[in-house]
Formats: sequence, C-alpha cells, structure tokens
Amino acid sequence: MVPALTTEIWVALVAAVAALGSAAFSARAASRSSAVESSKVDAAAFDRAKEIYESALETLEEQLERMRTRLDEVTGQLTQEQDSSMAMRSQVRALQVQVAELERTVADLRLQLAKSGIDGKKPDSAKETP
Repeated sequence: MVPALTTEIWVALVAAVAALGSAAFSARAASRSSAVESSKVDAAAFDRAKEIYESALETLEEQLERMRTRLDEVTGQLTQEQDSSMAMRSQVRALQVQVAELERTVADLRLQLAKSGIDGKKPDSAKETP
C-alpha cells in the first residue's frame, strides 16, 4: 500500500499546486481587471475635465473678443474726442487772437478820439436838463 499512498499524495500535491496556480492567476486577473476599471474611470474623469476646460476656454475667448471689440470702440471714441478737443483749442486760440486784436483796435480808437478832443462823452450842452 505504500505505492498507492504515494500516488495519492502526488495527485493531491498536483491538485494543490494547480489550485495555488489558479488562485494566483485569478488574483493577477482581478488585479489587471481592477487596473483596467481604474484606467476607465480615470479616462472618463479626464474626458469630463477636458470638456469643462474646453468650455471654460471657449467662454474666456468669447469674453476676450468682446473686450477687444469694446476696446476698439473706446479707442475710436477717444480718438474722436481728442480730434474735437484739438479743433476746439485751435478755435479758442483763433478767438483769443481776434479778441486781442479787437482790444488793440478799441485802444487805438480811444487814443484817436482822445487826440481829436472827442472823448466819447456827450458835450455839456447836450446834457439833459431836468
């Protein structure tokens, strides 16, 4: 009976080794499956984050374009205001020159009146009597 026992032990050992190998293979497969599921979750999270980022980027680009348009409008208005301001300054200077010339003319006329004896006042005889 010794040889039969040895065969049974060998069969049991082979079965145990096969069971251990199967368990190791199952553990490795489960680990790989878990890694695949984890990478699927990571990929889905990445896709959601990418969509959010692209949406935010698109919104910012639209805002930037609106700001550029508004800046162009304000720059145009500023240019018009500066042109108007320069034109008004030029007109003010011209009017100041005219006022100065008129003041000189009035002063010259008063001087001429004073030299001619006419001072611009009514003579005594022309004064009204009460």
